Amino acid sequence: MGYAKSVLSTAAVVSLILLAGESLAKGKPKGASATDPQQIAQLFSGKTSNWSRGSKFYWAPNGVMHGVGKNGDSIGIGKWYVTNKGKLCNETTWYWPENGQTKSELYNECWEFVTAPDGTIWERYLPEKSDWYKHKYEKQVKGDTQKRKFNKIKKELGL
Repeated sequence: MGYAKSVLSTAAVVSLILLAGESLAKGKPKGASATDPQQIAQLFSGKTSNWSRGSKFYWAPNGVMHGVGKNGDSIGIGKWYVTNKGKLCNETTWYWPENGQTKSELYNECWEFVTAPDGTIWERYLPEKSDWYKHKYEKQVKGDTQKRKFNKIKKELGL
């Protein structure tokens, strides 16, 4: 379970780690309102998130998602969706090798998005109700950049 928590920690707080200083805000930006769900979907759909701690997630247009953990020996398989209240959520089962067996654990997590009056999109990780931070567009890369690596690990894990 420690390994899974490490993977989750990487995936869950990555946005907090990506950003520092100037892009953090303690409270919700003044005058901000929930980001349009379609806009949130467009930020992620068909793209791979490259998180600075090493994990990478592909958000398929059909709501399927898969990821590769930071150590390159674990994968996440699940679904993602956007709520009408400006939240991006995923339900992902992580798989990893442990003592010759494949272990797994389900994780559910969400991020909340708001748009400030100047058009800046802010987000925060909800399970921890973290500080707000600016969305980093450059962390999203078009396409599934980890497909081959994901499929290799999936096969190694016997999935």
